[in-house]
Amino acid sequence: MQIIDVKGKACPMPLIETKRALSEAASGEPLHILLDNATSARNVATFLKDNDVEFEQTSTGNEIEIRINANGKSLAEVDEKTWCAPENNNGSYVVLMAKDRIGEGSAELGEALAGAMINTLKVMEPLPQKIIFMNSGVHLVTNGSRVISDLKALQNKGVDMLVCGTCLDYFGKIDALAVGRISNMLDILQAMKDAGKVLNF
Repeated sequence: MQIIDVKGKACPMPLIETKRALSEAASGEPLHILLDNATSARNVATFLKDNDVEFEQTSTGNEIEIRINANGKSLAEVDEKTWCAPENNNGSYVVLMAKDRIGEGSAELGEALAGAMINTLKVMEPLPQKIIFMNSGVHLVTNGSRVISDLKALQNKGVDMLVCGTCLDYFGKIDALAVGRISNMLDILQAMKDAGKVLNF
């Protein structure tokens, strides 16, 4: 098994390293590509898909892992750099969930709307770079939430989940976190500052 660690590397390096590893691997040899950038992960995934290379993608915190079984196919004539879609902050966005529901009025309706919105995010193009959970929004990422499976699906697609640690502590839910990673105000503000736009719910 080869592990190709391209965390911290900007495009086209993840693509170059992935193509090199595929060229050198024996047929059936497992390759694990480690990334920490959602844009680079999407570029690598598109490159693999377009070249008929099967893969699986998972995410843990900031780290994205793409697992490949090399098929022995030669990609020598392929210019991998053409799959390098640069990061474009103007098109990027983060979602801020400052409540565990959407809107005012009926709590039941608000919770249903939040669930529908998170479910719909799974098929959005592009996906949000990050989803931030603050105040009562942290209830969405803790045990008992009805949207845990949808959030895990988004996380597995490379969406980073930032969860306010102070908020978890306030509600006594530090040990109940089921998806995402505990974060702080500095990281949360930095994520919102760097995004092209923030969708606030």
